[in-house]
Amino acid sequence: MSVPVGELIARTDSAVTALGLAPSTLWQYRWAWSQVELFCSQRGDDELTDEITAEFLCFVAGEHGLGRIKDWKRKLLRKAVLVLSEVARTGTYRWSVSRRRHPNDGLEAVLRRVQDQFEEWLTGRGLALDTQHLYATVARTVLAWLPERGITDVRQLSREDVSAAVVFLGGRYRPGSMRTVVTALRVWCRFLEDAGLRAGLDGAVPAVFSRRIHAVRVLSARAVEQLVDSTDPGTLTGRRDRAMLLLAARTGLRPGDIAGLRLQDIDWRQGQITLIQRKTATVLTLPLLADVGTAIAEYLLHDRPAGVGDDHVFLRSQAPHVALSPSSDLYHVAAGAFARTHAASTGEAGRGMRVLRASLATRMLERDTPLPVIAGALGHRGIDSAKHYLAADEDRMRQCCLDLVGIEPDQARP
Repeated sequence: MSVPVGELIARTDSAVTALGLAPSTLWQYRWAWSQVELFCSQRGDDELTDEITAEFLCFVAGEHGLGRIKDWKRKLLRKAVLVLSEVARTGTYRWSVSRRRHPNDGLEAVLRRVQDQFEEWLTGRGLALDTQHLYATVARTVLAWLPERGITDVRQLSREDVSAAVVFLGGRYRPGSMRTVVTALRVWCRFLEDAGLRAGLDGAVPAVFSRRIHAVRVLSARAVEQLVDSTDPGTLTGRRDRAMLLLAARTGLRPGDIAGLRLQDIDWRQGQITLIQRKTATVLTLPLLADVGTAIAEYLLHDRPAGVGDDHVFLRSQAPHVALSPSSDLYHVAAGAFARTHAASTGEAGRGMRVLRASLATRMLERDTPLPVIAGALGHRGIDSAKHYLAADEDRMRQCCLDLVGIEPDQARP
């Protein structure tokens, strides 16, 4: 049964408190759980799923690798989210369960070798790290479930078993995530065939899976300008934040690509930005618009920390001077601008950089820009990924409404 993350934290707090831990230890766990709740909130999720847990663990490992958090904090955050995950899964917590040193340690020996081989196979496919991590998580979930079905060797798998796995995963993941989960399962089946373990299973995976589309959150052009202008150039981060907000508003770059932008990605002579997108691992080239270039130059000349070895364009203003985190630092920059201007997006109350991305796409639609052009400008693989922006074009959506001619009710209801 799905439980809101706030309620899950309350249940977990009660379970851990019953263990008689020291007050200082409880305080550390409560702080770490608040970070998990913030992580979920920034992604618009109100439940801690296996997918979100995997993403959080990947995020924490990345933050530690960049030197933003110390090792003790990495261990605390990792342990805290695993404790939450166990309570969500079992309804209780046993202190010894989360002491596994590797996520695959819980698998039976034969199935563990398959998982290790699959993860190595994924590494050689050139997929984004987040994608590899997600696919590995889905495969691990299925392998851990197989013994319950009486299967201890993947060579015993049948197409009926794969169909049953889809049903099983449907009970573990939310409907909005199942399209990605099904893709991961299909990739795993293809790996089994490539590895000579079991062929012909990918046909049992549904070829089409419905995707739940959330309402697009957009701002008016005036509200976007107010957000950008709300920064104070007299503060330590004012020029940096303005440059990032303007970059998001004018180019529609994803938060991860803004945080990952490097000095060599900007060609000042040619007036363009060329980068490899974090999500799709494809090259994207965008024009360096005059106001965007000016804002970035102002930050580089006046406020960017000097003498640092990190070549990312946007850095932390406080030591250590390293690249910003797309999920926390950039979110707080955008959320701060929303708070200063009291701006409200249509649809739902989005407050992140992605609202600026959606707002740009919507304005392009209003100017009759073809959908393939919008998809290319925003770095989508195809137009299907950009179709949900159509829902924000109210004028054209109204033209699609049908009247009641021919289906009028016989009489008005009382």
